[in-house]
Amino acid sequence: MSTTGVEPATVTAAQLRAAARCLPAGVTVVTSGRGASVHGMTVSSFTTLSLTPPLASFSVKEGARIRGLIEESGAFVVNVLAAEQAYVAKWFADPERPMGTGGFADGAEPADPPPACGFVLAGAIGYFTCRLVRFVEAGDHVIAIGAVEHCGTLRDAPPLVFEGGAFRTLRPVAPD
Repeated sequence: MSTTGVEPATVTAAQLRAAARCLPAGVTVVTSGRGASVHGMTVSSFTTLSLTPPLASFSVKEGARIRGLIEESGAFVVNVLAAEQAYVAKWFADPERPMGTGGFADGAEPADPPPACGFVLAGAIGYFTCRLVRFVEAGDHVIAIGAVEHCGTLRDAPPLVFEGGAFRTLRPVAPD
């Protein structure tokens, strides 16, 4: 399915972005590639799609560097960031960051079991290693759908979230 033939919206990109800022999103870093040809990218659109079979997805702007690496390797790793890792999210969101291992600051390490490609980042609170099922074109973005082959919780810490144009953390709601 594609968005070809979808009627032009009366909603502007600015209006959509403003309304979407009200919705908190988990912050992840998606990694892919092998050897010296690796890359990572901050993503706030990650979600699980299905428990049976285990599927997950994220969206990426058309033309993003990581898409080609995912196509070549057929796999990707999603790192769930902890609240104190806003600096990691900012690093991997920088479009000027170098490709390859130089683009991974301290602490990229393989998962256990090691993924087919990509890295689990030191300090992440969880990870998902996924085999690419397909890309679905959707407007100016592409949705990557992956079969989750391994996943795990690495440590107990609050997640990093993005809401209202800023990184935030979650706090429990006091019981009534």
